[in-house]
Amino acid sequence: MDVLVVRHAVALDKDEANERGVPDAERPLTKDGRRRMRRVARGLALSVPKLSAIFSSPWLRATETAALLQARFTGVESVESDALLPDAEPEALAQCLMEYLAGRPATPAVSVVGHEPQLSEWVGWCLAGRLSSILELRKGGACLMRFADTVGAGQGKLLWLMTPAVLRQL
Repeated sequence: MDVLVVRHAVALDKDEANERGVPDAERPLTKDGRRRMRRVARGLALSVPKLSAIFSSPWLRATETAALLQARFTGVESVESDALLPDAEPEALAQCLMEYLAGRPATPAVSVVGHEPQLSEWVGWCLAGRLSSILELRKGGACLMRFADTVGAGQGKLLWLMTPAVLRQL
């Protein structure tokens, strides 16, 4: 199974949100962030032609990013998961994905949409077996990992990593 890991798009600045009294979990994507993410989603659809599900953090900027992805991929299930919150343990996301896969026919790929540094640490855990940010996911950036049988520590293989600028040019 392939897992497409996507960091949420550009959202309302944290300081500006504090000034407006907007909680961190409710920071929306900016107009420019939505525009750029639509182009990123187009590039992702060329790179990963089929998804069966998009898992996202329940925080607004992640759900809005996931919705923009879902608009580009037809027939994709959308699932919000606390396993994608910024302070979630890597095992929680691995378990969430394994539970989704249990009893299903072979799945081409699923996507997870969340936050930094949790996503980079999860990727590091999947690739190297230790909780470490071994790569950087920019806002709207993505990477694709492949798992043979189990989503877990040291079980992933990195297929590619792309910045949002590269994805927008595809």
